[in-house]
Amino acid sequence: MAYFAISYTYAAPEEQAKYRPAHREYLAAQIEAGSLVVSGPLLAEQDGEKVARGALIIAKVDSAEIAEQIIANDPMNIGGAVLEYSIQEWNPVLGTI
Repeated sequence: MAYFAISYTYAAPEEQAKYRPAHREYLAAQIEAGSLVVSGPLLAEQDGEKVARGALIIAKVDSAEIAEQIIANDPMNIGGAVLEYSIQEWNPVLGTI
């Protein structure tokens, strides 16, 4: 098993909102299955409010191809609210997750 950092860039908040419930349900199921370790939005300030501009997801899977499959099945991505993403193998050296 290896860790992979998956980074999303999101479309506008209105687009995200359409898919957020299914997206969170899907990711929660992936966490429960042991494929994902943690997930959460990357925030930016807009008009005095914090809005999600993207997300960081840490997967613990056998390969980048499996991480790619997780992204491919994410309702946020299927719906088009993920504008782009990256997958990078990650080596946690300090701390615990």
